[in-house]
Amino acid sequence: MKTSFSVVGRSATERPRGRTATSVGQGSVDEVELLLTAAEAAFARGGYERLRVDDVLDAAGLSTRAFYRHFRGKSELFLALFDREATRAGERLRRKVAAAGTPAEKVEVWVSSTLALAYDARLASRTRVFLVERQVIASEFPDDVTRCVRLQLAPLEDAIESGNVSGAFPSAEPERDALAIHHLCSGLMTDKLAGTSSLSRDEAVELATRFALTTLRSDE
Repeated sequence: MKTSFSVVGRSATERPRGRTATSVGQGSVDEVELLLTAAEAAFARGGYERLRVDDVLDAAGLSTRAFYRHFRGKSELFLALFDREATRAGERLRRKVAAAGTPAEKVEVWVSSTLALAYDARLASRTRVFLVERQVIASEFPDDVTRCVRLQLAPLEDAIESGNVSGAFPSAEPERDALAIHHLCSGLMTDKLAGTSSLSRDEAVELATRFALTTLRSDE
């Protein structure tokens, strides 16, 4: 199975950042997959602060040397996990948005699918790890985190662009408007995950969708 992330640490020869998993030997890909699977389980149990590389290695059945063949430390390991999760989320969003009809329906699907990550109990625990803990690596890897976020924004930007072309969103600015909608949804998700929101899932979707479509349909 293809491993879907692009940041996999370094090799013994300090390979350039951004090399994809599919560009290394299969043995290395298998090692990375074992490490990521073990790390994902560890993050889910205790979060970033309680993560120990030794625990990941024990669960993966690999040596310290194998770990540092791919990652500089646990922050880069978490970045690789975040990259993989963002890629998967972006692909799911793209499929769902593409299946919707009008630009407005595409925006609503993006909002609903994004908020489901916090409101769906099956997804919330994973979302909590990646939404909250990403702050610990944002200062160290700002460009990589921004790139990961943009993977999820891309389907929304495309939907807004199609609405702008069709005249449904006459004055829309796809990149800026998508970012604003994303920030609203992220805030609603954070509140839900922190237990500070009284909104139901339907109420949150209605609020975010109404804000998005009212803004996008404005001709000013």
